[in-house]
Amino acid sequence: MTDRIALGRVGRPHGIAGAFLVWPYAEDIERFARLKQFVLSKGDKTLNATVESVRIANGYAVVQTGELTTPEDVRPWTGGDVEVDAAERIQPPPGRFFHDQILGLKVVTMQGTPVGIVESIMDCPANDVYVCRDGVKEYLIPAVDTIVKEIDLSAGVMRIEPIPGLID
Repeated sequence: MTDRIALGRVGRPHGIAGAFLVWPYAEDIERFARLKQFVLSKGDKTLNATVESVRIANGYAVVQTGELTTPEDVRPWTGGDVEVDAAERIQPPPGRFFHDQILGLKVVTMQGTPVGIVESIMDCPANDVYVCRDGVKEYLIPAVDTIVKEIDLSAGVMRIEPIPGLID
């Protein structure tokens, strides 16, 4: 697989048989229960893995593969990603986007004033926050409908209606 998307971050080993926790990047944690195979990725290392079992618990998935059979097998992958072929990507509901679709978008106000580029996304309890940078200036844009008015993936643009103090 060459074009992959990350579904979650590999956590600590779970038990003695090589199972491990996966913290999902998206809300659809049940997606892990439907996986048959995936790629573990950390740095420049990858491992093709076949799913033997998945259990969903407390906001994370407990995954067992045929390739990792001890906690020692899991530890080098901790902090890495569980990835699938991009062709297997599910479609989000209208108005919802994956992080990799948002990263790199140009941010402009509704009046067309450039704000910067989305460089990263902070996962916060209430809502995501887009970290937008214009040179040395950094803006934290809450991902809420009252501020983010339009996301046009084909044009590569996010249009915002900033509240006072957000970008000035």
